[in-house]
Amino acid sequence: MGFAFLLVTVLALAVRASILKDAYFITDDYMLSARAVENPLSWGYLTRVHTGHFEPIGFAVMWVLAHAAPLHWGWTVVAMLAGQLVLSVMVWRLLVELFGSRPLTLAPYVVFAFTPLTLPAFTWLAAAIIWLPLMIAIAGALRWHVRYVRTGGWRPAAGAIAWFVVGLASFEKIAVYIPFAIAYTLAVSPATQWRLRSLWHLIRRTWIVWVGYAVAGVVYLAIYIPGYRSLGNATPLTAPQGSTLWDFAFLSVFRTLIPATFGGPWSWLQISYGLGVVNSPRAFDWLCWLAAMAIVVGSLLVRRRSVRFWAALAIYLLGSMATVAVGRVSYGGSFVALETRYLADAAIPLVLALGACLMPLRGEDRPWTAIGQRRAETTPRRTGMIALGIGCLVVVGLSFNSMNGFANIAAANPTRSFVATTRASLATAPADVQIFDTEMPDPVMEMLFGDYRMVNRYLSPLIGVERAAEIRARRTYATPHILDRSGALVPMAVQTYATGASHQGCWVVTKSRVTVPLTGKMFQWPWAVRLGYLSSQEFTGTVTLGDASQEVTFAEGLGEVYLRLDTAGDKLKVTGIPSGADFCVGDVQVGTPVPAG
Repeated sequence: MGFAFLLVTVLALAVRASILKDAYFITDDYMLSARAVENPLSWGYLTRVHTGHFEPIGFAVMWVLAHAAPLHWGWTVVAMLAGQLVLSVMVWRLLVELFGSRPLTLAPYVVFAFTPLTLPAFTWLAAAIIWLPLMIAIAGALRWHVRYVRTGGWRPAAGAIAWFVVGLASFEKIAVYIPFAIAYTLAVSPATQWRLRSLWHLIRRTWIVWVGYAVAGVVYLAIYIPGYRSLGNATPLTAPQGSTLWDFAFLSVFRTLIPATFGGPWSWLQISYGLGVVNSPRAFDWLCWLAAMAIVVGSLLVRRRSVRFWAALAIYLLGSMATVAVGRVSYGGSFVALETRYLADAAIPLVLALGACLMPLRGEDRPWTAIGQRRAETTPRRTGMIALGIGCLVVVGLSFNSMNGFANIAAANPTRSFVATTRASLATAPADVQIFDTEMPDPVMEMLFGDYRMVNRYLSPLIGVERAAEIRARRTYATPHILDRSGALVPMAVQTYATGASHQGCWVVTKSRVTVPLTGKMFQWPWAVRLGYLSSQEFTGTVTLGDASQEVTFAEGLGEVYLRLDTAGDKLKVTGIPSGADFCVGDVQVGTPVPAG
C-alpha cells in the first residue's frame, strides 16, 4: 500500500503545484512580510495576536521567508508544498492507525488528497501558515490519541499532548479539537457502552491525556488573552443574529462541505484577486445532497456504531462554525460560509467518518449489522472494490474540474506583475532616490491595513528596514519619486487642490517671513506641497502650513522643494530667512502626489 499512497500523493501535489505556480501573494501576505522583516525573531513578535489569531508557527514561517527569500514566490511555493506533503503523510498515518494498511484505506485518503475544500486555504500564504500547521497538529494528535485509547501508556499520551501544543501554537481554532476528541474517543472505543460504569471506566483509563490537554489549554489562555486584549486587538467577539447564523450554518454544510466531499464546488465566484467562493449550480448541490444522504443512511444500516462517527463529525462542524461565526459572520455576514478555507480543517474528521463507513477499526469485533453482514456475504469483494474505485475516480474527476476553475482565479493576480515591475525599477534607480511615501494603489493593499498600506512597508522586504524607515521619516524632497499603478518608481508631480492666491511676481519677505495665502482652505490631510523659490543664498528655514512645520534647506538661485505635511490651513509661511537675504516664493501647489506627466 505504500506505493499506492505515494502515487496518489505525488499526483495530488503535482496538481497543487501547478496551481500554486501561477498563483501569487495576496493582500495580507505583504503586510505580514513587512512585519516580519522589521521585527527580530522574538517572543513578542511570535506571540502577537493578529486580527484575533494566535499563530507563532505561522509568524516564524513568515519571518524565515521574509529574511531568506523576501517576496520570492518560488520559495514560498516550495514551503507550502512541503507543508502539504507533511500533512498528507500525517493523515495517511492516522488512517492506517485507525483502519490498518489495506486497499480500502486508500478511498478516504483519495478524498482528502484531492478535495478542493482545502485548496483556497493552501494557496494563500497568509491562510496556509495557520491552516497547514493546525491540520498537521490535528492529524498528529488524533493518531497518538487513538493509540493511547487503545493501548494506554505515557508515550502515546505525551505524543497526543505534544501535537495538541503544536496546534495551540498554530491557530486558536484548535479549541474545536477537545470536544471532537471526546466524541472520537467513544467512536474508537467500540467496546464502551452508553452506561455510567462503562463510560467511567473509559475516563479512568484515559485520564492522563485529558489532564495534559487541560494544562496546555490553561497555559495557552494565559498567553493568548493578554495578547488579544492588547492595543489593536480589543474588539470583542460578537455573536451574529439568529437568522444570519442559520443561513451561515446552512450554507456551510449544504453548499460548501457536502459538495466538496464529492469534488465540488462545480464552479467558483471571484470576489477579489486570487480569492474565490463557492458558486455551484443548484442541481449540482442537490445531487451531492442525495449522495451524502445515501452514504449516511447506508452506513447506519450496515455499520454498527456508525452514528458515533457521524456525531463526532457533527460536533467538529458545530465547533468549527461557532468559531467562525463569532469572529467573522457578524462582520461579513452569512456569505463567509461560501469561503471553503473556513472549513478546510473539517476535511480530516470528514475522511475519518467516511473511512469508518467502509471498513472496521483495527481489532474491532463485530463491526457490521446483520444487514451489513448479509451484504458482505452476498456481494463479491471484487464487485465492491470496482464500484468503490469508480466512485473515487468520479470524485477525482469532479475535483479536477473544481481545481481548474479555482486555478483560473488564482492566476488572475495583478500583483505578480506589480512586484516584478517594482523589483526592476529598484534595480535601475539611483541608490539615493527620494521616494515619497504614499498609500499603495488598489487592489494591492486595502484601507484596513492602516500604516502597513504605505509604500515604505511594502518596499521594506525588498530594500531593508533601514531604507524603509528613511522613506517613512523623510518630509522634504528635491526630486521625489512615487510608485505608479504598475509598481514602477516614477518622478512625482502634485495634483493641485490649492495654489498660491493670484499675485504679481514673487511673494517677498515681509517682517522676516514670506506668507502665501492659498486659493482654498485645506482640510486635515497628509498633503504634498511643492514650493518654487528664488534665493540669493543658501539657508535653512521653516515652512509652515496650519499647525505643521518642517525645516527646509533652500539652495542658492532658482529652485523648488517638495514637502509632506499632514495638516489643515489656508496659508503657507516661510520663516527663518536670514537678514539681508533676497528670497521670494514664486509659486505654491498643495495637493496629492501623482506621477509626473
